[in-house]
Amino acid sequence: MKYCWLLLLGAFSAHAAVYKCERNGVVEFSQFPCSSDAETVDMRPLGTAIVGSRGEYKQQVDALKRQSRFVEFQISKLEQEKQQQLNLLKSDLYKLRRSFPKAEELATLQQRIDRMAEQYDEKIQTERSNLASLNLKAGNLERQYAQN
Repeated sequence: MKYCWLLLLGAFSAHAAVYKCERNGVVEFSQFPCSSDAETVDMRPLGTAIVGSRGEYKQQVDALKRQSRFVEFQISKLEQEKQQQLNLLKSDLYKLRRSFPKAEELATLQQRIDRMAEQYDEKIQTERSNLASLNLKAGNLERQYAQN
């Protein structure tokens, strides 16, 4: 029975090598090295780890942390865009109020402001949940490595 488990675990930990080559400015992926400068690419999904070396865990954790930093950048970019758009629309609202507009015009512009703010808030919230998920995966991988 013990040997069956070892065979089963061995089957899941084995994966075919994938090589990345560049020929004439075109990137190719192959199961065979296409040139002497072909680099091996790890094709396992991020956040999954098989019992392996410290380097494999570190590589996956680093990849997840890079993704987290990118998502943090996306969040700050969305917050800046939201603020810029709000400032533009509020400026338009201020100008409109000074020109003695009809009540419907003010209400329409205020609705645009509210709708735009809601859309940005939804996008930001989605990115924040992605960030939390990435951080959770990275934490789980670090704990897995610490246990092994």
